[in-house]
Amino acid sequence: LSNKMKIICAGFPKTGTKSMAKALRLLGYTVNDFEEHLENIDEFLNFFDGEKDSTALMSLHRNIDAVVDQPACTMWHTFFQHYPDSKVILMERDSPEEWFASFVKMIERHEKLHKVWFENYISCFDNDINILT
Repeated sequence: LSNKMKIICAGFPKTGTKSMAKALRLLGYTVNDFEEHLENIDEFLNFFDGEKDSTALMSLHRNIDAVVDQPACTMWHTFFQHYPDSKVILMERDSPEEWFASFVKMIERHEKLHKVWFENYISCFDNDINILT
């Protein structure tokens, strides 16, 4: 593998990953963030399921300067094994409680905005059902 990877961000979501990705891009780095990771989700899943070793997954990042956010942040050590000259940056919140509250808020917002159509459809009847009981 080429040794282009320069930065591996090990911070979980809600620790400044979007700000870090934006800053790195402003500095001229090519960055794979959560959205870019989704483009290769099958390779991540093959690795997590033990169907393939990390070689195929890492080769997808050979021309990338930096990775941030899930799922790369949870496997920072695997990235570092393949790209040992890179720097690892750990971003954290001020406290675990602050991080957890922010993470829960993100999940709740995602659930609200991305409900499947039938969940929204069924919820329309909740008031009607409550009125009848």
